[in-house]
Amino acid sequence: MPASSQNPHGGPGDYSAVGSDPDTARELYFSTKFLLYSIDAWEHDRDQRFDLTALTDSFHQSVPVLDFLDWKITAIERGYAQTLLPLNPNASNQYIAHQGALMLLVAEYTGGIALASLLHLVPIIGFMPSVDDNAAYMWGAKAAIRWYAPSCHNLTCKARIDKPRWEGLAKRFTNSRKLVATIPVKMFNGDELVAEVDFTYWVQDVVSMKRHAFDPERIDLLYKHKTKTTAKLIVGLRALEQERSVTERRFDDPYAFMLAGKQGITLARRFSMGTPQLQHLVAARTQHLDRGVAEFAREQARFNIVNIGAGYDSRFWRLKFEGATIYDLDLPVMLNERRRIFDYTRDRQIHNLEIDLETQAIDAVLSASGRFNPNVPTYFIWEGGSMYFGDRHIDRIFSAVARIMAPGSRFWFDYVSEAIIAGTTGIREAEDFIDAMQKLGEPFVTGFSDIGPLARRYHLEIKEDVSAGSVLGIREAIYSHYGFFVLGRS
Repeated sequence: MPASSQNPHGGPGDYSAVGSDPDTARELYFSTKFLLYSIDAWEHDRDQRFDLTALTDSFHQSVPVLDFLDWKITAIERGYAQTLLPLNPNASNQYIAHQGALMLLVAEYTGGIALASLLHLVPIIGFMPSVDDNAAYMWGAKAAIRWYAPSCHNLTCKARIDKPRWEGLAKRFTNSRKLVATIPVKMFNGDELVAEVDFTYWVQDVVSMKRHAFDPERIDLLYKHKTKTTAKLIVGLRALEQERSVTERRFDDPYAFMLAGKQGITLARRFSMGTPQLQHLVAARTQHLDRGVAEFAREQARFNIVNIGAGYDSRFWRLKFEGATIYDLDLPVMLNERRRIFDYTRDRQIHNLEIDLETQAIDAVLSASGRFNPNVPTYFIWEGGSMYFGDRHIDRIFSAVARIMAPGSRFWFDYVSEAIIAGTTGIREAEDFIDAMQKLGEPFVTGFSDIGPLARRYHLEIKEDVSAGSVLGIREAIYSHYGFFVLGRS
C-alpha cells in the first residue's frame, strides 16, 4: 500500500528472461525464433498466461462492461486470438451508431491478446498478474473501423498477425524499444464479414519505461501515469474517511479529496469492493503514524522528519510541528505534482529532495542538500514501501538510515506478513488485494514475521511492533497481517 510508486523489485524487461530471480537478476536468454516457434515454449506460455477461462475472468474483473456483455475469449494461438461478443439483451441494438463502440472495444482486446502472444511470458499490466518488473504496458493508440453490414447474430472477432512479422515485433520489444504495431481484426456473423478494424497498439516494458524517470523533460508518459496510480489509490482511501461523520472519523485530512481527484476516489472504491477492510487498514496506518510523530515532536525542541516516498502525503500540511525541518523524498515526477498542488511559499519548513531509491542512498541525498543536520534527532518515515522492495534495496535503505540516526531518532515503517506474500493466509479478501496489485503492476514482494534479525543487523532496537487490528481495536484475522514497526538506535 504505497504512498508513492517507486517499485524497484527488478527482473529484466526481457521476455526471454524466463524464471529470473528478481534479487539476483539471473537471466536466461533463449533464441527469439525458438520461443516463437517451439511447441514446448508455446505450451509453457499458454499454460502460464493464456488459460481461456481464467483470462476471460480477469478481463471481466478489469473491464466490468465485458462481463455485462458476456464477452468471452474463445481461442488463442501464437499470433492469433479469437473472442465472442454474443447477441443478447445487453448488446442487442444492431445499428452502427449504438453498437460501434462495443465492436471497437472487443476488437481492441482481441488484437491486444494476439500481440501479447508474441511476448513470451510477459504479463500485460491490467490483466495478468506480475511479480516483478518483467511486465509490459499495452495501450490502444488509434483505430480505423470499416462496417460492411449490421451485426444480427453472435459476433466473432478474429485477430491474426502474419508469421513474417512475429520476429520483428518480438525483437523490438525485447530490445526495450517502444513497440508500435497495427493489428488487423475481422468480425463475423458466422461466415459473413461484418466489419474490419486496424488497431494500433503501443507496448513498452516496465524497465525501459523507467529509463528517464529522473528526467521530467523525457520521462515516459506511461511511466508517469504508473507512478501516480497507486499513490492516487492510497490518497483516495484517505479521502473516503472524510465521508464519515466528523464524530466517527479516525483522522481528518482536508486535502485528501483534491489530492485523490476522480481517479483516486474511483480506484479506492473499486479496490474496496474486493477488500472492504482496505480503508480501515489505511486508517490504522494514518492514525498510528500521526500519533507517533506527535509524540516524538513533544519530546524534541529541534528535529528532522524524513519522509521517504512522500507521494500524495499531506501529513505535514495538515499537522504542524514547531521545531521540525521536513524533507519529502521522491522521484521528480511526484515532487513536481506536490509543487503543483501545495503552496510552498506558505511553509518554509518543508523541503523536496529528488531521489531514486533504486540507485541512490538516502543519507547521501540528504547530505548533498546542504540543509540536513545529522546531529539532531530525526523521525524517518517509510510509509507504504517495504512490501515493494527486495532484500538488496531494503539493505540500501536500512543502511542509509542507520548511518545517520542521531541519538533519540526513530524509524517508522509499515509492513505485511510473510503469509500475505506467500498467499497462505486463507483470507479471500487479502488474496484478492494481492492479485489486484499484481495486475496493477505493483506486486508485493517482501513481508516480515520477525523483524528482530533485520534490526540487529543494523544495530537498531525495536521500540514498537503493533498490528493494524490492535490500533483499531478489531480482532478480524486480516488486520493481524498488516502492522507498524518503530525502530531506534540500540
